[in-house]
Amino acid sequence: MLLKADGLCKSFGGKDVLKGVSLEANPGEIISIIGKSGAGKTTVLRCIMGLETCDKGTILIDGKYLCMEENGTMVRATKKELYEIRKSLGMVFQNYHLFPHLTVLENVTLALTEVYKMSKEEADKKAIKILERLDMGDKLNNKPFELSGGQKQRVAIARSCVTNPKLLCFDEPTAALDSALVMDIVKIIRDLAKDGMGILIISHDEKFVRDVSDRIVVIENGVITADMNSEEYSKIMRA
Repeated sequence: MLLKADGLCKSFGGKDVLKGVSLEANPGEIISIIGKSGAGKTTVLRCIMGLETCDKGTILIDGKYLCMEENGTMVRATKKELYEIRKSLGMVFQNYHLFPHLTVLENVTLALTEVYKMSKEEADKKAIKILERLDMGDKLNNKPFELSGGQKQRVAIARSCVTNPKLLCFDEPTAALDSALVMDIVKIIRDLAKDGMGILIISHDEKFVRDVSDRIVVIENGVITADMNSEEYSKIMRA
């Protein structure tokens, strides 16, 4: 098992946003979490990524505890443990978060050279390989402002994948893309999963979710109300 989240609770300003959410994911599995705005889906993702701390519950990622309850007290990963856990995680943000002053290649190699202390030559080689796989090999020296929305998405995916995460998370990956580009993202995500990468997606795009997912999790008011495979979900939506 790649991810196990059990009994996650989180409140903001006295308002309960997550009320005991539990979720599991395996290597090579594509899971989408859907729900209305404010349902809690993004908070689940942020807790799993370590961007938010849950008030209660356990998160186990690739055999390492991000947090757990022990004798009624929350125990969280140390700074060193968190650093190791984050090596297993990748995140593609809704607005891409590319550095505007850096080229495509520099955006993708930054973590390799600054965090993993890889040589520029080795980092460039690794980044070029994945950018070429994503049909971005001819855009290495372009700046983000010179790219389309779909191209920016590919660069963001390359930047997250270049560190070989075991779990890759997407926040609304199709929000700014037209239907043709959405199908490109479906193919890219499926190819990543075939390589054994676990994929966790937050989306409101039900067609995209049905096309790409192995499992679909529905969250309402901070509670998971359904967890089913995509075929079961499609039958319900057609009924």
